[in-house]
Amino acid sequence: MAEKKGLLDRIMEADGIGRRGFLAGAGAAALGGLSLAAREAHAAKLNDDLTTGPQSPASYPSWFPSWEDIEKAAKKEGRVGVTAWGSPSAQTHFNRVCQEFTRKTGITAQYTHGDWFAAQQKILGEVKAKKMAGDIDCIFLWGQPFANLLEGGGVWEVPFLDVLPNARKIPYRAELGRFVHDMVPTYGAYVPHVNWQDCFVYNKKKYKRSDMPETVDGVLEWAKKHPGEFTYCDPNKGGSGHTWVMQLIYSLTGGYEKYAFKPFKVEETKNWTVLWTYLNDLKKYMYKPGTFPQGNKQVSQLFCAGEITFTVNWNSIMSEEINAGACDPAILGMYVPKPSICSPSDGFTIPFNAPYKAAALVFLNYLTSIEVQKQVAETMGSYPVVTEAWDALSDKDKNAPYQPERNLRQWRDLGTIYARHGKYMFHMMTEWIDKVARKA
Repeated sequence: MAEKKGLLDRIMEADGIGRRGFLAGAGAAALGGLSLAAREAHAAKLNDDLTTGPQSPASYPSWFPSWEDIEKAAKKEGRVGVTAWGSPSAQTHFNRVCQEFTRKTGITAQYTHGDWFAAQQKILGEVKAKKMAGDIDCIFLWGQPFANLLEGGGVWEVPFLDVLPNARKIPYRAELGRFVHDMVPTYGAYVPHVNWQDCFVYNKKKYKRSDMPETVDGVLEWAKKHPGEFTYCDPNKGGSGHTWVMQLIYSLTGGYEKYAFKPFKVEETKNWTVLWTYLNDLKKYMYKPGTFPQGNKQVSQLFCAGEITFTVNWNSIMSEEINAGACDPAILGMYVPKPSICSPSDGFTIPFNAPYKAAALVFLNYLTSIEVQKQVAETMGSYPVVTEAWDALSDKDKNAPYQPERNLRQWRDLGTIYARHGKYMFHMMTEWIDKVARKA
């Protein structure tokens, strides 16, 4: 039986636009002598808050359907398959979003909560098998699996981010995922959804803020003075661990500029001896030296139970503990040290063989709406990628004990934040096992 082609697939085929060759396919002749880059350069005015105004329809590539046509095609498709992963609050968030999207649009959003590795491997397997009709339309990813899919031919490489009306409100900052995700170029084929923040977490009943380290690499000296009170999770089991260690790499081995927005080169890791020395020295003064909690949740449980007084963890994880009544808010102190800790913005892409691409675009546009972006903070306790949604929150949500920063425009959109380098981070996670975990 012949596979049924959707509107966007037919347009791609008619213009000879491949996943990686759409710029060549939509050449000067197709655009009336004007290059795609030139048309997009006049798309919108950059506002003071680093967002953009409405895109002119003339800025759309001539081979791409209008937003009105995309919405009509999505209604005809009638469904969208969404897969994501994460903590219980993330699962609650995505379930709720899919249910509300179905109710509002009449397009059925089928949600699957799993793990990023299995979903990534499924799509890469379909690339090898040349299976051109899959069952995932939107997939939630962090940097390395997005890179794996992109390099493996598993991403629908069309710059759809520039077509989504709501995406204009995502600040034009590379660190927030508009152009790169964990330093992997996205080519507009990725939509950031949530801005996680890794923080220093301390017991403020036992210590004052001034007692805690000011800098990312100040942990070792603090741990020497307070043995047994600090730990971090196995970087291969929790993002709070590998995100903090990535920031340590910046601080100890050459600075952010050495790595930022540059290709991975293994020779740049030759001076990482200072990193491994630091982490092995720290290990001696940690909680139960030689052992590492297996995930963000285990770290937060140790903190809430009073077993440790200092750690690194996500604002979203600590929000779960507070909201579940597992952690006394009176003990929770959280802050971002200097110069910062990386603030990854995980989000969604569309697989190359998504059967309902138009519905996927409408769903991703919904994800970047003020309504849904508010829920990122309200349900997951993390930061929205659309700052206007933060402005619309209640004072209670903005001033929750698990939110280290209250003024996102000043701190994040216009201030100094750092992005992870997914390639170097994944290299570190692999090396850490032998260099630290197994080292006597």
